[in-house]
This record gives sequence, structure tokens and C-alpha cells, in this order.
Amino acid sequence: MTVSLSLEGRDRAALPVPSVWQLVAGFTALALRTAESKLTYRLATVLSLIASGLAYCVYLLVWLAVYRENPNPGPLGQQAMTAYLVTAFIVNAILTLSLEFRFIQRVRMGLVGIDLLRPLGFLPFQIAQGVGDALVNFVFVVPIFGVGLYFVGGALMPATAGAALLGGLSLVLAFVVNFGLSYLIVQASFVLQSGYGVLFMRAALHQIFSGLAAPLVMFPDGLRAAATFLPFRHVVETPVLLWLGTAGISEAPLLLAEQAAWALALLFLGELIFRSVMRRHQVQGG
Repeated sequence: MTVSLSLEGRDRAALPVPSVWQLVAGFTALALRTAESKLTYRLATVLSLIASGLAYCVYLLVWLAVYRENPNPGPLGQQAMTAYLVTAFIVNAILTLSLEFRFIQRVRMGLVGIDLLRPLGFLPFQIAQGVGDALVNFVFVVPIFGVGLYFVGGALMPATAGAALLGGLSLVLAFVVNFGLSYLIVQASFVLQSGYGVLFMRAALHQIFSGLAAPLVMFPDGLRAAATFLPFRHVVETPVLLWLGTAGISEAPLLLAEQAAWALALLFLGELIFRSVMRRHQVQGG
């Protein structure tokens, strides 16, 4: 079934204009409601996290084997690499959003028209849901961090308060970059019959270029050069390097500026596509 939606100027004008406080309250309530909804299926969330952790152990085992064969395979020693990989998994787990899958399902069910008419606005509505996802992920990741701290030790902790502050700020920007990428998948769902193809392509690029499998300094020159021109590294590698202090204080301003630039660019591009497809589009599903 194809549902046609047309949002004309007079339709928007008929909607009540909420105050700033109402928007903030609505955003907060939606984020908390999303978190509550995700906690309803906490067993599925825990099982998914455990499965991801077991799969990620492959990276750890591979790198441990590499260091047994060659104690100096690159710029990072074994302890530093182990700390990086554990922290990268934690950051990636926190920033894993259900945004695309949730939206694709709402398109299939024909519910997206409700989202388009919400007073909060479509972009803030999606951001609020992403915040709810991240809050729940953070809660479930805390015990994993404790386990990692037990096995890896203080190498998981930032060396200074400044590194902790920079890492935290970078994590917030990484959320926006990651959301911006997800928001582009949402726009693809508007114009394609299915967003799954674009979603899986994005997942593959993230797996390779985000630094999830290893810091980019360990990559071959060609892949490392390509990764520097893509936003994926700013989702995982940048906050990890700043948190662990692997990236020096002198590098931090440039890394944070690049993150902020990518965040703004991705949101701008997503909104540009959104406004374009809203002039005339069809929602597949229902």
C-alpha cells in the first residue's frame, strides 16, 4: 500500500505554535519515553549487547595473536591497544541507535505521517529518540566498563581530568555525527522503497573506517588516508583517543573542530534532503 502525504503551507499554519518550554518539555519527555520503551525489551537489549561483545572478542583475540607473533607491530604497545579496543567497544555500544530500524518500521506501518505533523518538529523528534537510545545504552554499558576495568586496569581511565573532559565532549559530538549519519538513512527511506540497502552500506563503512577494529594509525596508508576524509572515524576513534590521552592536548582542538564540522554538515544535508522530499514524496508501507 502506498500512502501519499502532502504538507502544504496552510496545513502547517493551522498547527498550534508551542512555546520554547513546551518544546523542551516535549523533547525531554520523548527521550525518556523512548528509553522506557527500550527498557521494556531489556532482555533483548542485553542479549544483543552480549552478542555484540562476543563478536567483538574476535578483534581482541586477533590482536593478541598478532602481538604474540610480533611484540611491536605498530606505534601502539599491547596494553595500549587492548585499552583502545575495549574503550572503542564501549563507545560504539553507547552510540548504537535504533533510529533507522524504528523509522523504517514506522514507514512500513504507515505511521510516519504522525511524526511529520508533531509540533516538536521532525528533526528534534528523531534526536530525542536517539538521546533515549543512548541513555539506555549507557546504563547497560556501565557494568561492561567495570569488567573491562578489572581485566585491563587503569589503562582504561583517562590520565588527566583534561583528557576526561575532552573525551566526554568528544563523545557528545560523536553522538551528533552518528545521529547525522542515521538521519541520512532516514531520508533514504523517504525516497527509496526500502532503506535497508543504504543502512547495510553505512554499517559496512562504519565497521571499516570508524576505528572500531583498530586505531587508524595501524591501517595501511591507503585506507588511513581514505578514513581521514570520512566522518566515521569521529564516531569511535576520536572520542577514544581523547579519552585515553593518546591524542595530545595540542591535537584536541582540531579533532573537536572536525567533529563539530561533520556534525553540522550531516545535519544540514539531512535537513536539505528532508525539505526537498517533503515537497512531494510517498511513504511506502502500511
